[in-house]
Amino acid sequence: MPRIDPLREGAVPEFADVIAAIRADHGYVPNSFLTLARNPALLDAMGKCADALWYADTIEQPVRRLVGFAFSWFSGAMYSAAHLACGAEELGLSKGKLLAVCDYETSDVYDDGERALLRLCRNAARMPDELRAADVSDLRRHFSETTIVAIVGLIAWHAFLNRWNDIMATTLEDKPRRYAEANLQAIGWHIGAHG
Repeated sequence: MPRIDPLREGAVPEFADVIAAIRADHGYVPNSFLTLARNPALLDAMGKCADALWYADTIEQPVRRLVGFAFSWFSGAMYSAAHLACGAEELGLSKGKLLAVCDYETSDVYDDGERALLRLCRNAARMPDELRAADVSDLRRHFSETTIVAIVGLIAWHAFLNRWNDIMATTLEDKPRRYAEANLQAIGWHIGAHG
């Protein structure tokens, strides 16, 4: 049960276009955004972050999904991990890469650039973080500085959303829940407080 109930979709008419775009993008409106909508300025800010980080052309969609999924997974944020895994295949990120996330150092589904990316996500997800200068140096071999800034921005954005949804105990919507139950439980996914 959520700790703060999400608003109804029509409760913030000033965001009708944003809500419609989210529904068009996801096929549903995540409860997290409907809870954020209780503070319209916060929803607006998160929308601007999404425009700058999630929808920018700086990083290809499969890489964006991998960053968000891996960081959320390594953070133990099951709500966000389910969201990011659901629909990932249609956007070019294979299920094999999702399922091998814990074996990123040795799995042959990843290339060296993806391993560097996943290492960064894993180390950033630790509390306190375990990032080293070498983690960013490794990324430089595969990504431009502009892309690295976008990757770190995605990690920071997802850190906010991960904590938001864990603290709020945001109820996971049916579509990502069904996907996670069918595909991610084998690697340890669980609904936790989001049921």
